[in-house]
Amino acid sequence: MIRPATIDEQIQMSKLAAQAFTDDELFADVIHPHRQQYPNDTYLYWLPRLRQGWADPSNHYLVSTIERGNGQGEEIAAWAQFTRKSAKAKKETPAAPPVDVSDLPPNRAASKEYEDILERSYDSIAHEWAGPRAECWDIIWLATSPAHQGQGHGKALVEWVIEKATEDQVPSSVISAKGKDRFYNKMGYTIATSKAWEPESNPMYGLVEGGQFWWRESHLTTKPTKSQ
Repeated sequence: MIRPATIDEQIQMSKLAAQAFTDDELFADVIHPHRQQYPNDTYLYWLPRLRQGWADPSNHYLVSTIERGNGQGEEIAAWAQFTRKSAKAKKETPAAPPVDVSDLPPNRAASKEYEDILERSYDSIAHEWAGPRAECWDIIWLATSPAHQGQGHGKALVEWVIEKATEDQVPSSVISAKGKDRFYNKMGYTIATSKAWEPESNPMYGLVEGGQFWWRESHLTTKPTKSQ
């Protein structure tokens, strides 16, 4: 079942993301070089970002759940963060104030040099969401529990944002991690633009191999039906 995430699920979502990206070249190798020594700390990368993102109304958090056996309730199999980007809203809506995360312990698994590498790289890639692509839906995170990969949870979450983009008649974008291009290509993200680590002035330059920008622009030929 796909439904909006709740704020009290943030810790569970953070720990799922830590598991989902345990072998990722960026989130594991670059950002968490001490993960073998402190394996239980890696969720502390995701939790403050979830808290901060929750304060921004342009962000949408969804989970894909399954029913546990023996009446044990729901289990989150995957979750995603989608953002509705809008040039007009960006000008008119003030940025969400910083969220207090002082109650969280330090992330000992993280690199002090690279823990904030994504935030520092944003100015280098912001041009992607400009011009005819300033209005779009963007897939920020997509995390599937290793125990539930290959079961269609990620696909169902991406289908949700594709439907939203079709309704709004705007494109949608994603930055694909290494090895995930084929998955997004099958979902219709077939227009490749830049890499998320370009140009050379980008703080992330030379650190990863993946990070391809993919766009889905079927809105140019697909009109929403009356039922939508």
